[in-house]
Amino acid sequence: MRNKVNFCWLNPSIDRLIKSRFFPEMKIAMTLIFIVFSSSIFAQKFEGGLLAGFNGSQVRGDFSNGFHKLGIVGGVWVQRDINEKFYWSGEIKFNQKGSRINPNNKNGYLLYIYRLNYIDMPILVGYKYNDFLSFFGGLSFGYLLSSTITDNYGVNPNFSSSNLHSYEIGMFVGAKVNFDKIVERDWARKFKLDLRYQFSAMSIYSVNKLFYSPYGQFNSLISTSLYYTVNW
Repeated sequence: MRNKVNFCWLNPSIDRLIKSRFFPEMKIAMTLIFIVFSSSIFAQKFEGGLLAGFNGSQVRGDFSNGFHKLGIVGGVWVQRDINEKFYWSGEIKFNQKGSRINPNNKNGYLLYIYRLNYIDMPILVGYKYNDFLSFFGGLSFGYLLSSTITDNYGVNPNFSSSNLHSYEIGMFVGAKVNFDKIVERDWARKFKLDLRYQFSAMSIYSVNKLFYSPYGQFNSLISTSLYYTVNW
């Protein structure tokens, strides 16, 4: 027999406050991203292409621990130099997040898979350390596409996504290296290896804390992706 488990408590007044404060900012952010992408398309000096990779994720604040949930990442990117040392970049990508507990003897063979699928729109500023290595950081604006919880009985019908925000604001840092420095092949010159850590700046649930605290639930993930440069 399945027991209903509540992972958070919804406060309607706080939820209305969050939406009234952050929805306008989200609309502005999406407009700015569109303008940035559009201006890049018509610029003379920019690069862009496709990206694909994997991430290990967890949801800080639930009862799972560790980056055990494997997800895929895929999308497009553009980049333009600000000067010789600095550049900005924007991306639009599909990102699978969530958490996972694998069944074993210690946990009584409990299976728990928390799936959260987002469309993420990161904006970053990077610093070129040398000709092949750079470091970066930025903000990511996400839109929740779907969410499910699967346990030993299958998809949990007691789970309600109504308590989840339909949006996410995240922060991230990372490094990017030219792939031909790792694999010495001519084809590798078109690829860059991207490593980054991303975390939610606000709770993904409608709870009583707007920003990071031990009382909410927050996406946290480590991503590894290959960035392919398309010749324009």
